[in-house]
Amino acid sequence: MSASISTGAQAAFPSQLPCSMTDRFDKLSREQAGHLRHFHNLATGKPGEWTHMGGQEPGQEWVDAFRYQLATMTYAAGAAHYHRLPRLRSIFKPLLAALIERMLHRDVWGYWFLTSHSGKLVDPDIRELRKPWADPIVKENIMKAILVQMEHEKWLGVCCEPNSIFVVCNQFPIIAMRYNDIHDGTEVAPDVVQKYSTAWKSKGIQQDDGLFVSWYSPKQGTLKTSRDIGSTAWASAFMNSWNPEMAGQTFPSQAAGFLSRVDPDRINLNASPVAQRIRDISNEKGADPFSRETFQEAFEYVQGPGAQEYPNEDLPFSRPTFGYVIKWVSEVGDEPTLSGLLNHADRYMQPTWTNGGLHYADNTTKCDKDGNWVEVDPFTGNGAIGYARLNVFNGQRKMWTDPWTPEQVQKTPFIDGIDLSSGVDFLRGTWDQALKMMTVTMRTWDGSSKRANLQFRALPIGQYGVYHNGSLVHTAHVTDSPSLIELAVEVSGEDLDLVLVHEETFH
Repeated sequence: MSASISTGAQAAFPSQLPCSMTDRFDKLSREQAGHLRHFHNLATGKPGEWTHMGGQEPGQEWVDAFRYQLATMTYAAGAAHYHRLPRLRSIFKPLLAALIERMLHRDVWGYWFLTSHSGKLVDPDIRELRKPWADPIVKENIMKAILVQMEHEKWLGVCCEPNSIFVVCNQFPIIAMRYNDIHDGTEVAPDVVQKYSTAWKSKGIQQDDGLFVSWYSPKQGTLKTSRDIGSTAWASAFMNSWNPEMAGQTFPSQAAGFLSRVDPDRINLNASPVAQRIRDISNEKGADPFSRETFQEAFEYVQGPGAQEYPNEDLPFSRPTFGYVIKWVSEVGDEPTLSGLLNHADRYMQPTWTNGGLHYADNTTKCDKDGNWVEVDPFTGNGAIGYARLNVFNGQRKMWTDPWTPEQVQKTPFIDGIDLSSGVDFLRGTWDQALKMMTVTMRTWDGSSKRANLQFRALPIGQYGVYHNGSLVHTAHVTDSPSLIELAVEVSGEDLDLVLVHEETFH
């Protein structure tokens, strides 16, 4: 039922709301809101339109493909909803639905028919291409056939590419099992995690240099190692959800060589040859692997006499390494390191604003003449940097240990009736149970004036003071459940703080 709105009967509420009541809730920064706006812009494009999303390989077979970009944006939106804007259900529900709908386009998944035929890279013993099978999800499907395929592969994971069990790819179905357990009242994930951990403990998930192996080939029984930080960082960013001991404890040693504090407020991601040389210098001389001086010594050596000694990995395309690393740091790193990487991105990786959305423009050059990382791929520029800004430290871990239950979702007050297509960006959206107070902060992305219609649902029964930028404008009375307060407000390019406070807060 709708609540009654009144400009009278306001004696129970102060005319001005103390700033201390709302200042405790952080606002999204302009950049964080810009990332969400960019996700919305990409997710709601016309079918067949993939502006800013074109990768290195048009067949969608490489790791910057549409599917990886969309998945990263989806995880970023989920993290932002949970950690930063928890009561803005009607903002995130259509955004997530639009991203999922994009995943269903043939442009995203059609690559698999040819990929499923396999090839020498992933199966060196193959003599002829595999024959396709009619049911696309019966096997080698990391989304649908998870448990059956995990058991088939002795619990090391699921092949999401022919003859390839990637460590990173199997983190996501494990996370999904946990959320399914919460939603369905089951307990599948604990058993899977135990079997998965035991299987990899036997096989050996870490290389001698401390990095994680990239993948396991079941036919040959071999492990694919890597001297690059990319797959390790990507895996740890999500492994931390269920295995914080391994993901967190290995971070300092795995980051050594790959991250250098080249300026007081900037962290550089080093190309793999430079990183390997830094590691050797550190081991031989005891030098600080994170210092600018060690970086400079390693960079000059690799550029000169050590060029053949420290070659790049022989791959057909470049990995989105910066994107992997910054997601990793946002989960298991620390504030100085994350801020340093974000500062680097803002200075060297072309931040670009389009229709209120923030992304980083493509650049195929890996490093500049001084060794500063400048490469930007669409995975990194569209999704991963945004993910890192919107996540919080141990964000995946917190969602694993304390996920929203169906009961919480049903009973907690939330905002409905408006989404990002309104042209409004949302910087706060919180409910404080102790204060019985809903706080929303919004502004238009283009500075124009727009009328926004908001619905406040599941509020406790009682009278509420409605405040605009700290000033009481009217009251609303909820008399029955399920409750609904509908408010229309004018939003401009300046922040508008809209607050609803229950009368009991001031008694």
